[in-house]
Amino acid sequence: MKVLCDLTVTRNQPLGGALWAATLEIPPAAGAVLPEVKAGRFAMLRCGAEDALDFRRPFSFAQLSEQAGSFSILYRVVGERTEWLSRAKPGQQLSALLPLGNAFSPPRDGSPVLLVGGGVGVAPLLLLAQELAAAGCKPVPLYFGAATASELALEFVRAFPVELHAATDDRTYGYPGTVVANLLADGLPEGAQLYACGPRPMLEALRAALPPRTPVQASLEEVMACGIGACYGCAVMTDGLGAEAMKLVCRDGPVFDLWRLCPC
Repeated sequence: MKVLCDLTVTRNQPLGGALWAATLEIPPAAGAVLPEVKAGRFAMLRCGAEDALDFRRPFSFAQLSEQAGSFSILYRVVGERTEWLSRAKPGQQLSALLPLGNAFSPPRDGSPVLLVGGGVGVAPLLLLAQELAAAGCKPVPLYFGAATASELALEFVRAFPVELHAATDDRTYGYPGTVVANLLADGLPEGAQLYACGPRPMLEALRAALPPRTPVQASLEEVMACGIGACYGCAVMTDGLGAEAMKLVCRDGPVFDLWRLCPC
């Protein structure tokens, strides 16, 4: 189920550095879509004045409140459209198409779960942690890396049911190095299942560091224009044969088996 509707901004707050979090309310008429908002899926938001030549931007769901009829996104101000979004005030409306893409699959019962995120890629992992807690799981380890301490959004992240292991590239907080190095330093529990999201170099480093075929569901970050598979702008190569090798992140993902992705 997908809906095209106007979301209402109820909160939009800076988290430090260039990071922001916004809470968006779904109109009651579209409330039936709330159960379809899952970790790994995303929304396409119009950030700016209505313009047929201006595409929406993709944002992962970071938090869900079915009771309030709202969800939150985590974003970094990197250009004109996200800067416009950072100026959105409570009560302002944003045109949105949601929910899109696929979701993370639940872990096998009894297997250790680890979350590995880089930068704003932590967003879908936070919602996954919320879902796991609602299913009765204890807080799961979250290995979260960023370039510097101001990009960790620690107050925001610590509000979720996670056991936080932070790392910074510039050694200003937590583990002095990359998130993958932090994970390796702590050791991988036997039978662990991993969920990851972040820049492709982080995902490539994770795959290179893990024992072969360790279960990893990876949510990809890709530039998208349409979000529905019409423009083919988010194509990635997988290990399939012929035409089946090329997949679209918006339509076939964004969640993929990490081992099926071809190195970028």
